[in-house]
Amino acid sequence: MQRSSCWLGHGKLLQHSSPLTGADANSLPTHLRTFSSAAEYQLVKRTYQQLQHSGYYWGPMTMEEAHEILTQLPQGTFLIRDSGQSDVFFTLSYQSEDKPTSVRIQLNNLLFSLCGSHRTFASLFALLAFYTSSICKLTEPYRKQRPERLKQMCRRALVCTHGAENATSMPGLSPQLKAYVCAYPHSL
Repeated sequence: MQRSSCWLGHGKLLQHSSPLTGADANSLPTHLRTFSSAAEYQLVKRTYQQLQHSGYYWGPMTMEEAHEILTQLPQGTFLIRDSGQSDVFFTLSYQSEDKPTSVRIQLNNLLFSLCGSHRTFASLFALLAFYTSSICKLTEPYRKQRPERLKQMCRRALVCTHGAENATSMPGLSPQLKAYVCAYPHSL
């Protein structure tokens, strides 16, 4: 029987002969497949934690629910949700020209890609940054909280203007504000 590894959280890697699912990984969505490595676990954990601060991560949601939300929204509006497939972590749902569409976000060899695309990215947020700035017509994330909190809008403006690295090293920012910027260091 082949042995596999799964991170359980708390910095421990468990060697076992039957695969553990994401339900056994602390503080992550329960639909997750077995992690292929400690690095994959850390990448998914970091992505999930940042998604929690993004405002446009909706967690567990069916394709039908996502499409119902997106139907009346402008073309290019999108959200990220948990995938309904056990071998995929996240799904991008967006309003296309004629109707809502969902695409699996794949993770292979620590690189994210959209199903059917050969273009890969080191992070889910780099993938989204590319597809929101290209001809692919993703325009704006649809955030759960409407209207969006002012502090979230200010964080994005700070990161967009100064970059996450520079923003967290700016004099005069409290440690709490620096931690808040680091929780979601993206301009999207």
